[in-house]
Amino acid sequence: MGRLEREITLIIWTGSLLPSPSNKNDTILVVDGKDLHVSEAFHSYHSDYFRALFSSNYKEGQVQEIPIGEVSFENFAFFRRNFYPKPVYVTDATVEKILKMARRFLVSSVILVTEHHLLNMSKIKNEKMLWLADEYEMPKFLEKCIRGLDLKKKRKNRRSMITYRTRLS
Repeated sequence: MGRLEREITLIIWTGSLLPSPSNKNDTILVVDGKDLHVSEAFHSYHSDYFRALFSSNYKEGQVQEIPIGEVSFENFAFFRRNFYPKPVYVTDATVEKILKMARRFLVSSVILVTEHHLLNMSKIKNEKMLWLADEYEMPKFLEKCIRGLDLKKKRKNRRSMITYRTRLS
């Protein structure tokens, strides 16, 4: 992938090339070797992970560079867009990736948005949904998945009864 293609990809994922320094941003997160200028207050408000991270790295009057490992820049930028103004929306293709990062970075609002997608718009198979609901502790979604399994079982039983009655006739 050439430089221009990478820059276009970053525009798509982040809404701009890289957030630049401004009076709204007071910290730099280094993700995948790229500087991401962020607001400590905004991230701390949305995430206990960042609240703890920023308080442990706080040095008054200095803009800090804090490395964030084990995540690609593109995935992290996409994740952040789920709780930033002008959010991107969760899709079936991104559900698991988003939930992993929401749990890692302790952003409960992103888990709620993802749960809403799963409850109302998802076409993921029921077994996978059940696993996601359990793995990422989404009680409303788990209850819906269990009800869905019960309905499938009842339909199957009904079909069996119809088949049985047909054979008797």
